Amino acid sequence: MDEDTSEIDAIIESVGNEGKFQYRFYIIFSFLLPLFAAMPTQNFINALAIPDHWCFVPGREFTNFTLGEWKLLHLPKEYDSIGVLGYSKCKMFNGSSEVIKCQHGWEFDKTWYEMTIPMQKAWVCDDSFQVTNTFIFSKIGEAIGTFIFGQLADTIGRKPVFFMSVMTVVVGRMLLIFTSFSTILFFLAMSFGSFSTNSILQSPLITGLEISKTDKRARIAMIHSIGGTIGYCILPLAMWWLNDWKLFTAVTTLPCILFMLTVKFFIESPRWLASKGKTSRCVKELGKIAKINGKELPENLAYDISNLPKEDEKVYGVLGLFSSWRLSKNTLCLMSGWASTTFIFVTLTFNVTNLEGNPFMNFFWQGAAELPAWFIGKYACDKIGRRWTNISAFLATFVGCLFILVIIHDETQQLTVSAICVFLKFCVAFASYVVNLQSMEIYPTCIRQVGISLGGILANVSGIMAPYVVFLGIEIDASYPYALSAILGFLGIIFGLFLPETLNHKLPETLTEAAAFGANQNFFGKEKRRDTVDQYEMSLKS
Repeated sequence: MDEDTSEIDAIIESVGNEGKFQYRFYIIFSFLLPLFAAMPTQNFINALAIPDHWCFVPGREFTNFTLGEWKLLHLPKEYDSIGVLGYSKCKMFNGSSEVIKCQHGWEFDKTWYEMTIPMQKAWVCDDSFQVTNTFIFSKIGEAIGTFIFGQLADTIGRKPVFFMSVMTVVVGRMLLIFTSFSTILFFLAMSFGSFSTNSILQSPLITGLEISKTDKRARIAMIHSIGGTIGYCILPLAMWWLNDWKLFTAVTTLPCILFMLTVKFFIESPRWLASKGKTSRCVKELGKIAKINGKELPENLAYDISNLPKEDEKVYGVLGLFSSWRLSKNTLCLMSGWASTTFIFVTLTFNVTNLEGNPFMNFFWQGAAELPAWFIGKYACDKIGRRWTNISAFLATFVGCLFILVIIHDETQQLTVSAICVFLKFCVAFASYVVNLQSMEIYPTCIRQVGISLGGILANVSGIMAPYVVFLGIEIDASYPYALSAILGFLGIIFGLFLPETLNHKLPETLTEAAAFGANQNFFGKEKRRDTVDQYEMSLKS
């Protein structure tokens, strides 16, 4: 056994770490699941679109005025956040030159949308912040749910958490349809449905990684990301076709219930079971892998598993992520990457309906831009390493934001802004892919899902800010979202420099191994000669 292979790796290899079982798992849980799960976790964004609107002034039906002539007669003009002069969305003339707020409700441009949530509930003008609040409640739900399910996954296992996550997202999203009469109930349903936005994807991804060959980790992450992107691209086309937010929500949510039928195909992670000393269950799950892969279980397997090297260490959940100097440093750098990519991703996504052109195609192209990011990201990660790929992705994001800041207030350049946003979506997807892969490879098995869940929590805290920044960009100055995204892109470059290279390194199993991970690398990620690791780097004494 070489230095990059652990005892548990050897055991999993003996039952097949690249065979029919893994390929079936990849198809169901690394491709089809992300494809279908991406829809209910993101469909509310399309349902919350605010089309162009203006004050409804009754009486035009009794005249021969065109809509343009009626607006000229009854609506004042004002500058929007880009600096373009147009008809007011929220004010009207009071029969003379006096300007007042809308008195009779609003008319909506139905060129693209027949019925969205803001159209149904009149969440515009003074109530437009309710759309932002809905986004906020979704992110709060994600943060709470990610913490709860992340702790559970490393406590009771990946498998039960996955099926709990499926039910939560389906029930929560369907509740949106039945609670739309009450704003408070609607917000609560939004939070509940967002609890499992991360765990529904994390548990299968981590399990797939833990039963596969070391050099296939980037491929698994790529397949997972491709599935999610295809689902993301289907969303706007479905909304364009159905054009009613309730029907759209049901059609894009209910198919996920089919994954409740996959109990026999989803195993508990043998690596996790072994780390918890659950020998008999570990043998049982390894037997399932061996059977499908046409392998025989090794003799004395139970004995080998029960005698795997174990250290006398306690794992304190989230506190375990800060149990050593090096693991603390890596955790903080990864948290920065999660927060930056999520903020930029959410900002671009929530702002897509405010861009020039067809909102459905804008959404589609931003989603489609992620596809090449996964392929190029996988190739770059395997060729030049995770670390420099991470830094390059954030650098491209930073530069793209600077370009937008130069032209954002030019009315003639708005299609160019939309095009650069597609490029930025590619960059941030690229960066997100690498950060996610690095997280799975840097954290040890005993707290791997806790670490990724903490990243998800902080990412959601960062995401909570994004709707407010988009709101400010709509109401005050369109440059705000891109200015803050540029700052976070720059921070991503800096923090990425302090992460270790993980390409072709075995996964750390224990906190002690995680404490030493990267200790033999210099600042540029190259291996250096070092026989020992300082004791203080190995463990922080309480």
